Amino acid sequence: MAPSFKVHGLEWRDQDVLQPIGGPVPRQTWSVRSRAGDAIVEGGNSVGHGRSRTPLDYFLAVFPPQELSLIAELISAQLFARRRPPTSPGEILKLFGVLLIGTRFEFGSRADLWSKSPRTKHMPAPAFGVRTGMPRNRFDYLWNNIKFSVQPAAALTAGATGAEQFRWSLVNDFVTAINQHLAAHVTPADTLCVHESISKWYGQGGDWISLGMPMYVAIEPKPENGCEIQNVACGRSGIMLRLKIVTTAVDQAANLSDSERGLLHGTAVLQRLVAPWAGSKRIVCADSYFACVEAAEELRTSGLRFIGVVKTAHRRFPMASLSGREPGARGDHATMAHVEEAGTPDMMTVLWVDRSRRYFVATAGSTRPGKPCERLRWRKTPAGAQRVAVTVPQPEVTEIYYTCAAKIDQHNRCRQADLRLEHKFGTHDWSQRVNISLLGMCTVDAWFLHTRARGPSATLKRATFYEELATGLIDKKFDASSYRLRGERAAAAGAAAASTTDEGSVACGVGTHLTPTTKRRKSSAAEPSLHLVQRDGRVCKQHRSSLVCSTCHENSRGDEIFVCGPRTGRNCFALHLRGTHDTGI
Repeated sequence: MAPSFKVHGLEWRDQDVLQPIGGPVPRQTWSVRSRAGDAIVEGGNSVGHGRSRTPLDYFLAVFPPQELSLIAELISAQLFARRRPPTSPGEILKLFGVLLIGTRFEFGSRADLWSKSPRTKHMPAPAFGVRTGMPRNRFDYLWNNIKFSVQPAAALTAGATGAEQFRWSLVNDFVTAINQHLAAHVTPADTLCVHESISKWYGQGGDWISLGMPMYVAIEPKPENGCEIQNVACGRSGIMLRLKIVTTAVDQAANLSDSERGLLHGTAVLQRLVAPWAGSKRIVCADSYFACVEAAEELRTSGLRFIGVVKTAHRRFPMASLSGREPGARGDHATMAHVEEAGTPDMMTVLWVDRSRRYFVATAGSTRPGKPCERLRWRKTPAGAQRVAVTVPQPEVTEIYYTCAAKIDQHNRCRQADLRLEHKFGTHDWSQRVNISLLGMCTVDAWFLHTRARGPSATLKRATFYEELATGLIDKKFDASSYRLRGERAAAAGAAAASTTDEGSVACGVGTHLTPTTKRRKSSAAEPSLHLVQRDGRVCKQHRSSLVCSTCHENSRGDEIFVCGPRTGRNCFALHLRGTHDTGI
């Protein structure tokens, strides 16, 4: 019988695990349901009739549509108070496009992007006003008044502005909208990656003062300091699935449930992050912040499997026994297993030697030989310095972990080093910085969705994808109308929009939307009319309109359903959506 060791009452045996703990995990294909209702699946990008999806399609699939309406409503209220024309969801998407295309330029101040004079004869002038159609003053109005979340009225009272819960309310609605949208539209693969991200911020903040960012975090391995966001991503596609803002220890302790109070902090956070997938038998891969024997046991109880790297959380982990082993060559491993009453291992710890020792606790996988780890490294050879393939054997459990565990790190690098929204557009408002970081996460999700869906046929480079996405956001006419209301008409439209917010008024061309009719008024053959036809609205049957429902037009192969537009202040389109289309409004 193999020798056994007891660590804090838990018995471990020297034993290889040659069969996957809990049985093999069936491979699951990830998928994302688009706004149109069709599924974007792993390795599948065709929409039908030879058409493929554009970068804009991928962005709209991962960005929460309800957030667009909320942003437009909040900005319009700010603009109305300053006697400026209101905005719309379509203009907000155009603003996003201007921000994305701005990351492709080097500039000292934002005003340089609207300059019509080139800095040198070898470089064209940015001239954003001409190229994007958004004047500089309009961009400044939107940028200076942009809000993503509703702050309670109590936050404006004396003494409440410094309270942590009121300050976090400036970003909470956006985080909630992202989580709800991804939960409803994304089905992850059989592995989940748990890690953290940082929103760059070097301004005022910390729990020591009631000003600025409520919780300022500096993590040594991270290239930036700022707001920490703990998150879950799909282990194969890398798409974010769930986000959680890291608040102060006092706030986190106040929000713990009774069942979480007796757990380690990392275990309690891990349970909350992966709770939507409880009972699915998926494998959760996490780093040392979350990994411990307790986390593996708690996830097993909730119907999930776990693989994590252990560094400091040694309670009930046989660290003393494993650290005293003397493995031979690189790639060797040693295993200890906890055996249930039936004699079957239900948890194991693994020491695997690469350049350094790695310690794992797992309730999934086995120690059977896995696919060797291959890396290109510089080596000195008789022919000179050359890159040589270094092959390191590894067990199956570490293969599963390292295939999944780097997804969020890759996501962070794409956002911080390639997209660079946080670096290009400076701000003195910490909430605006965090919200723009969340927008960057949605943009990188669109890029990951594009590359994973197309697979080897993905020909766009990352920078090209961002540029084409920006072009789509800027050029596409999302709104039914493009003129601006002024004076009393703007006030009336703003009041009507506020009164119909609960009715789900929709104005943007995302999914089912209003679009101008393709029919023209009758005229002579020699001089065709340039005016669109008008018909009585299908809902109110009183007012005439030249706008039609896009989905009804597509499904009926030419027949058009005329509906009043949102600029009239009536909610005819919302009533049409509710009565005819299953849009959730």
